[in-house]
Amino acid sequence: MGRKHDKKEEASIILEILNRIPLSKRFVSVDDILNSLASANIDVSRRSLQRYLKQMYDCGKYGLVRDDRGNAYGYRRERTDSITDNIHLKPNECLLLRIAQEHMKYQIPGTVLKSLGFLFDAASEMLKEKGSNAKENQWLNKVCVISSSIPQMPSKVLPRIFDAVSEALYSEKKLRIEYTNMNGKTTSAVISPLALVQQDVRLYLICQFDHFDNVVHLALHRFKKAEVTSFDAHRPEEFDLQSYIHDRHFNYSNGEWVHWILEFKSDVTAKNLEETPFNTSQKLLKKEDGTWRLEVDIQDSRMLDGWVTMWKNDAQITLSQKEYLERETGDYDE
Repeated sequence: MGRKHDKKEEASIILEILNRIPLSKRFVSVDDILNSLASANIDVSRRSLQRYLKQMYDCGKYGLVRDDRGNAYGYRRERTDSITDNIHLKPNECLLLRIAQEHMKYQIPGTVLKSLGFLFDAASEMLKEKGSNAKENQWLNKVCVISSSIPQMPSKVLPRIFDAVSEALYSEKKLRIEYTNMNGKTTSAVISPLALVQQDVRLYLICQFDHFDNVVHLALHRFKKAEVTSFDAHRPEEFDLQSYIHDRHFNYSNGEWVHWILEFKSDVTAKNLEETPFNTSQKLLKKEDGTWRLEVDIQDSRMLDGWVTMWKNDAQITLSQKEYLERETGDYDE
């Protein structure tokens, strides 16, 4: 049984409930509202929420529309003269929320994402109301993020898996998982989540298995089960996300570092490499015969070989040579 709220708390809760009922034709369920409130750490029991919703619907002041065609009621709102019908967002705030919702959904913890659901809804509705010809809506067709790799459909990550993984990572708790690797072997284990990495269309959880010292990364779409435990996650003192990414290869490399020597004739390629160097070790010089010579310490990978193959003709590449360097690297497990 939930605790009893005083009048001030009840007023605040009613406003929070209203924020989570959209001003649109879309109905939200009691479970949707309850989960969103819980994600924002607002303590309301199901029975209390149902009581508040009934009172708000019966009084007729909040524009609530109830869908009672099924076993569970759904709710939406129609606009009234009440000030509570408006979440006052500026056009730039609406745009930022829409872009964040679209491009950062896998970088925001699931619980936080759910608690912001009413803001995303408000931003979408406000942009719709302005019409398709509004500058704000047109802006979404004026910006784009593209990849230099061949487009692929994202792997399917179950929402319950992402929610559990992000919650455990956010709250620094261990996860009890069931995971099937690329060879079809299924493992049940307890892990400490350390970081979440998105590589192109795939999501990887960097983690450490209980009773093992090595850090590994697991593809999120291969998780069959994920359950947040009450145990605190173990985070190795020496673990650093940027160092891990730098030293590991995420399926595209053998982990070896090379001193790469590239010679080519294209001035356009030289200009591009001057403007966007591979890294700070890069040296680019023009030889007496007009040929460009590039030297750089870089991680050997299939992407590097693919770059040479792709630009061989356009850049007029005459030499591509690798000299392996001695560096400390570690194995990974997917």
